[in-house]
Amino acid sequence: MFGHLGVSPELTAVYELLVTGGSRTTDEIGVSGAQLQRLRELGVVRHLPGDVWQAVAPDLAVEAVIAAREEEHRRARADVGPLMELYLRNRDEELADNAFVEVVSGRDAVLDLWRTLLRGAREEVRVLDQPPYLSPQEEHAVLEDSTRQRDVRWRVVYDRSAVDLPGRVTEIIELVAAGERARVTPTLPFKLAVVDTHAAVLPVVNGDVIDKVLLVRPSPLLDVLRSTFELYWDKGIPFSPGGIYAAESGVDPNLLGLLAAGLTDESIARQLGLAPRTVQRRVRQLMDRCGAQTRFQAGVQAMRRGWL
Repeated sequence: MFGHLGVSPELTAVYELLVTGGSRTTDEIGVSGAQLQRLRELGVVRHLPGDVWQAVAPDLAVEAVIAAREEEHRRARADVGPLMELYLRNRDEELADNAFVEVVSGRDAVLDLWRTLLRGAREEVRVLDQPPYLSPQEEHAVLEDSTRQRDVRWRVVYDRSAVDLPGRVTEIIELVAAGERARVTPTLPFKLAVVDTHAAVLPVVNGDVIDKVLLVRPSPLLDVLRSTFELYWDKGIPFSPGGIYAAESGVDPNLLGLLAAGLTDESIARQLGLAPRTVQRRVRQLMDRCGAQTRFQAGVQAMRRGWL
């Protein structure tokens, strides 16, 4: 019952024994007094006269354990300040002078940092997404899903070059269906991930390889990066392929979403498995329906009409 809250299986078993078997003495329970006292400190059992132990009602017990864990989290956060000072004091002078930015080099070290940041995410992860990538998309999807189990929100702005990768539209559709909010824009200035309000990861791309990242802690630079994300989020087109967003009857949401993202007819045809001529014909029909002279005007009209 308490496994997800950090209570040991042994203590959980004692509590469940008292729930299912009723009140018992220490001798009848058969565990040490220290273990029973720990359960009492957690607020899940009562010690009655005659050395009798009684379980607290499960709904109240769960809330008591959650409250205890939250207090532990509060104390842990309070300890971070002094520990951070010690951490920086033991680094070289150059790093200490620029403590709000740390360079992390090497593929494995970067992946470990990303996993650690996601494990600590509590509210929202914001991403500017464009190639290249360090890990397979399947691994990223698992990490993103694990954060959503803690009700962490995801907002992602995809560069057109990311959407144009083979099979990527299907992957993004699955992420959006799972809860990700996604938008697409023709170009992004760089890759970026912002975790809550306490950290950002800014990859350093060397050709087609990411060989290091900048870990940015709370600072004016982090504020700028957060604002940059919001700027591109506001400019982005909502990702609509697969009917994730409602579209006008008779309008293909797959085609509309990719057209709004700025993909060429050839790229749209490849993503949708259609012949280029078929895509050209459908784009022309959409432009005629909107009264648009260009593809860009068609995208603007689609947004004004609420199709995206």
